[in-house]
Parts: sequence; structure tokens; C-alpha cells
Amino acid sequence: MLLSQMVGLSVMSAADATTVGVTDGVVIDPAGRTVAALRLKKTGSGSYLPWSGVQAIGRDAVMATSGEALRDVEGDLARLADASKDLLGKRVLTDAGFDAGTVRDVDLDPETGAVLSLHTTQAEIPGAALLGLGSYAAVVRA
Repeated sequence: MLLSQMVGLSVMSAADATTVGVTDGVVIDPAGRTVAALRLKKTGSGSYLPWSGVQAIGRDAVMATSGEALRDVEGDLARLADASKDLLGKRVLTDAGFDAGTVRDVDLDPETGAVLSLHTTQAEIPGAALLGLGSYAAVVRA
């Protein structure tokens, strides 16, 4: 599922069928090439849903295990969240220092949270090539 398709989905609590927020982005752990959390807006509590709290992602909504799964950003999640901010439109550089375009979209496995590929303005880059994310750019293996 493309990140652009996930943004704007309602996040529902499977525990009590209430809306707990709306997806606003993802937090990616580049070391594991996986989604660490979903960033939410319009929440009553925390602004992040850790991947462990995601029960399912569908075309119309994200199911969270419960509203209690939402968290505020802190620790390692804060560092990853900062680097993942504004992922769409982020510059992409190779580990050799060459420009690889900007991120147009990210293909994610909705069951595992794996980064399948980065769609850039120049190419589609396999998720396995992702080496790092920073405030300035995403770095991929050449």
C-alpha cells in the first residue's frame, strides 16, 4: 500500500469501535526498513500509534488494537519521527553522494510494515536499499 493512500485514513479502536485519530504519516526505522509507528492527527491522546498497536490496515481505515495503544513521541521514536517528518518530497542521495531525486511515494507492506520500495522522481528504489533517514535526505545504497 502506498503511503499516499494511507494518509487521511481514519484510525479506529478495535476494542470499542471509536475513531482515535487520522493517519498523517509514518515513522520509518531505516535500520530495519520497517514502519515503527503511524503519525496521527486529530487524536484525543498520543499522536503516534506504534506498529505493535496496528491490528490491520485496509483501504478505508486503520484498526488499532485500542485507543490505549496511542503514544506521545519520546526516546528512539522521537529521533525516528524527526527524521521521517516530511518524507514525501524529501531528497534522496546514494551512499556514493549522487542525487537520486526526491521521494514521491513509499510502498509499504500493510501486514508487516516493511518498506517495499521508494518511488522517487528518478526511479523506483527497492526498500532493501534504504540505509538511513535524516532531516535533509534519505540515503540509499547505490
